Amino acid sequence: MGAGFSTVTPSGGSVNATSVAQAVWSYSPRSLTDIQSLTAAIQNNNPGALPSYSDLQYVPVPYFVAQVSLTQVAVFIDNAIRNYNLAGAFANFISNNPYNLWNTNFVANIAINPYLSNTSLNLLITSGDMAPNAAQFLLYYLAQNYYYNRWIYTITANAPSSLTFSTNATLSTNVLIAQNITVASGVTVTCGTTTCFFIAQSFNNQGTIVNPYGAIGGSNPGSYIGVGGTGGGGVVVIALTAVPGTINIAGSPGGVGASGATASVGGGGGGAGVFYVVRGVTVPVGGSGAGSYAGRAGVNGAGGGGSGSFYGGGGGPATVYSFANTNSMLTYIMWGLSDWWLINVVGKKPSSTTPLAYMYGSGGGAGAGVAVSGNAGGGGGGGGGGEAVIYGFYITSGNINAVGGTGGSSPGNGGGGGGGGLVFVFYGATSGSITANVAGGAGQSGGLAGANGTLYIAAVTVNG
Repeated sequence: MGAGFSTVTPSGGSVNATSVAQAVWSYSPRSLTDIQSLTAAIQNNNPGALPSYSDLQYVPVPYFVAQVSLTQVAVFIDNAIRNYNLAGAFANFISNNPYNLWNTNFVANIAINPYLSNTSLNLLITSGDMAPNAAQFLLYYLAQNYYYNRWIYTITANAPSSLTFSTNATLSTNVLIAQNITVASGVTVTCGTTTCFFIAQSFNNQGTIVNPYGAIGGSNPGSYIGVGGTGGGGVVVIALTAVPGTINIAGSPGGVGASGATASVGGGGGGAGVFYVVRGVTVPVGGSGAGSYAGRAGVNGAGGGGSGSFYGGGGGPATVYSFANTNSMLTYIMWGLSDWWLINVVGKKPSSTTPLAYMYGSGGGAGAGVAVSGNAGGGGGGGGGGEAVIYGFYITSGNINAVGGTGGSSPGNGGGGGGGGLVFVFYGATSGSITANVAGGAGQSGGLAGANGTLYIAAVTVNG
């Protein structure tokens, strides 16, 4: 076979993989021995039998003309990658599609074939010869077509085999990837960013994971005036087997107002949260603060208490991304993680990317104050509960606390309670006992309670 085939053109003007393959296969000057050698090498799963490794670019040809099966091709490529160190050659073919033989349909069907090992797929994607956009295509295709488990195995194939937290720790990174992630009993792991992501084949939380870092509450405008509570943070777990354990993403309470306010000023508004939801699920509103000049209820964040003729700060708004169904939401989250992994771990940057799905609760508004003797500053509004998204093909017990923060009290007008959080549990085969507290926070000193959140447990389609 060899360079002579570069001039072959299918008849009839229609150029596709099958027509090219048929043209190559019927080209009269070709060496019958070379053609037979390629077919026999694939049938016998023996890459070493090829006269030249340059013939590997024609591997799709026998499949397109029905001389070998897709499974035989997958077995052959897997063997060539793992035992002949030929990942770079195949990565180059996938990236450059010589003769239109390595088109996206053929490549996608190889990628999802169970006879191409997860290790080989990882070696292909991470090869220096794999173009960033081609690597992204493979990962996106797995997620988009619900090969979630295959995606996890591929991402974690060359990750640390075990990551165990045996003492309390605060995370300095927002994405953790390992084949096995364990939080020991009695240990607390605190997320250091608005959302932390855990990707593992086995996720086993016997301790507690806490994320208090949602949107910030309204700032304190003076002494004896309640600050707004911070929203609860986000936690995302993507694993084959998941033991969620105890996860705390509750909103923080609003600050307490007291007599002797030193400033005559309205309360600052709460920061904006971010939520990802399946269509039909709404983000709960926070409660409004108390008084004639109460801070308005926000989307998830609560309003602060008013004081005199000054308004309490409004509860934080929220950006909400809504998806048609559970699979589309999970797929989007995994697309963002795919690009993060390609850029930060593999060192490949595709031409366009999906951002990480940061999710967290809204902040509460601060209370208002009037610098008049005996006048009480308003209580701060509670922060809204955060969001957790957990995918596991097998899921066992877990308890998630996503309550809204309690409003801050005041001798005058208190703050409202933060809205409850959202908890999504997506499973492939089984879901164990999952409980969640998504209650809205209580208002104080006349402030209104926040609305309750949602615990959403659903099976998702998983193809492999």
